[in-house]
Amino acid sequence: MGDPQDHNVVLLEEQTTGYYLTARAADMRSPIQHPQVPANNFEVNTSVITMLRGSIVFSGKEGECPRSHLRRFHELINGIKINGVPADAIQLRYFPFTLEGQAKECLDTRPPGSITTFANLADKFLTRYHPP
Repeated sequence: MGDPQDHNVVLLEEQTTGYYLTARAADMRSPIQHPQVPANNFEVNTSVITMLRGSIVFSGKEGECPRSHLRRFHELINGIKINGVPADAIQLRYFPFTLEGQAKECLDTRPPGSITTFANLADKFLTRYHPP
């Protein structure tokens, strides 16, 4: 039989690894808490993503205007209407696809589930890139 101390080290390593994996999985959750949608016909459309990425992308670089980005996003996304799906749900689903680089990383560093409405997301976005 092996030394009891060796067994304790293995158990400690397994616990640490298990904890690390659990913590990492929780960290990978989106900062956006998507609202429940009663409609069963709502899925993210790749052609809408392509249209958004081809029209408006915000990376957080100097010279980009966050207010203009939000205005253009609203102009494009307000044309999408799906019965039974609130506008907030559509906006929250598609907005992250308009971000890249530093702006995407900034969104991803928010605590999981901390953004619950598009107004909340827009406020955080403007505070970060266009402080008062």
